[in-house]
Amino acid sequence: MKKIIILSIISFAIVLSSCDDGFLDRKPYDALSNKNIWTSDANATMAINGIYSALNRTDALGGFFYNFSRLGPDGSVHDGGAVTMGNSSTREGLYLNVYRDFYRVISYSNDAIANLKDNAAISGTLAARMTGEAKFMRGLAYFYLLQLYGGVIILDKPVLPAETYLPRNTAEEVRALVISDLSDAIEKLPISYEGADYGRVTKGAAIAMLGKTYLYNGEWDKASQEFSKLMAAPYAYDLHPEYYQLFDYKWEQNKEVVFALQEVMEPGLGGDYDMWYGGRSVNSSGWNNVVASYVAVSNYTNRDGSVIDMTTMPKRANYSSEFAYGLALIPWYQITFPVDKIDKRLHGNVIMPGFTFIGNNNEEFIVNWPYNEHANDTPFKAYRTNWTGTAIFPWRKFVNVGEENQQRWDSPNDLPIIRYADILLMYAEAVNEVSGPTAGVYDAVNKVRSRAAVTNLQTGLTKDQMRNEIRKERLKEFAGEGHLFFDVRRWKTAATNDLIFGLNLDMLDFRGIKLFTRVFKEKDYLWPIPAAEIDINTNLEQNPGW
Repeated sequence: MKKIIILSIISFAIVLSSCDDGFLDRKPYDALSNKNIWTSDANATMAINGIYSALNRTDALGGFFYNFSRLGPDGSVHDGGAVTMGNSSTREGLYLNVYRDFYRVISYSNDAIANLKDNAAISGTLAARMTGEAKFMRGLAYFYLLQLYGGVIILDKPVLPAETYLPRNTAEEVRALVISDLSDAIEKLPISYEGADYGRVTKGAAIAMLGKTYLYNGEWDKASQEFSKLMAAPYAYDLHPEYYQLFDYKWEQNKEVVFALQEVMEPGLGGDYDMWYGGRSVNSSGWNNVVASYVAVSNYTNRDGSVIDMTTMPKRANYSSEFAYGLALIPWYQITFPVDKIDKRLHGNVIMPGFTFIGNNNEEFIVNWPYNEHANDTPFKAYRTNWTGTAIFPWRKFVNVGEENQQRWDSPNDLPIIRYADILLMYAEAVNEVSGPTAGVYDAVNKVRSRAAVTNLQTGLTKDQMRNEIRKERLKEFAGEGHLFFDVRRWKTAATNDLIFGLNLDMLDFRGIKLFTRVFKEKDYLWPIPAAEIDINTNLEQNPGW
């Protein structure tokens, strides 16, 4: 039977395992009939928790870093792929899955907003806060649909499946809904939570997303005004002292987190990054689905701000064998990227060639080349990736050390979707576009650099020079976090051959040797409306070029 996969009423029957971890301590409510969900504070709370669960699905925000780092300048897959190499069709699974998962969040949110309104069975203060939570998540879902697909169908209330065969709304109409939802959420959400409710969306998170909406639309003044609110009382956000700790569960709930998906080491309640980012030498025996890019690695600097001269790397042609080459290449990396002299973020993000990682059985492994010849070396065996014949840069970020994660697919590391470092750099970008490199712009950027132990920017930069510095700072700060894919699209550099922010480049391994050619065409600035949706809804028009 024909049915709409995404644009339909989806019940709140989400099966969630019980877990004693704050608001993740929720029991399945699939046994509850829909008529009973909105009849008490406790049941309504479970329903709202179901929206967070939907937001944490792989193709919504749960896999945000994985999905979009592989497409941005900061990462890739080891052998390309249809989307990365410009060969995808309108039936590409990623396009449909992301579309589907964000509309799932929207459908759940619509149900919550409608049923909380004037509901005497729910405490008034709680109902208002929950409405704010639902509006934030609906606004966020539409924000990303807008960035990826342009104008999409607006569904802002529960509807029957037959009522969803609609034409697309304009991008301007979708943006207006995002702004309205986030503005309403700001009014209804608290500044912070205590105890078991930590991790729910806050007023600060809604302000951040509203500022981001303005930023992405080039409304610089409005964006900077929103971001500046988060840089002063009553908000107490600040950078966490050590960068690498931001991606480790042992230091979560720190001042830098504006909004993070909550993950716990329980079946079905954790993150998947040990698998997606980790290698075979990790306790989870990961798959390295996404790796760091040569572009990202080569753009880190020494702490004094001096650039790394990648041209000094030994050349394969000068050596008689891959083994002999590795004996020269690995020491070059150790000398060129020393932990005590390079930007701290590099080794926080990437397990660099010649450097170690504590993995399975608490054993220390080293990234070596070629793998097979060093697999059983002492004192350190070679770090085994899932692609032992390819010289990839494996992520350190989000990957648990030793045997800390006992669940292969359920890492306890929270996923910081919005960080204060992002607020500072978006603020700097917005102000620079209006007023040039003011003292406030320098302060914001230098604060981020200082945490990485990198010297301050030189004074006297022009607006264009500062713009470029901010962009490079974003590359170094958010490598592996998915944001760069959206950045290069909004900057309109993706379809260029820009050596840093273009997506029409040869992708290189850590030997500097070509893996494949990345392709990004003008049409790729908007993803296609999934063909499966157009098949069943003839009112939908396809994006140009698809």
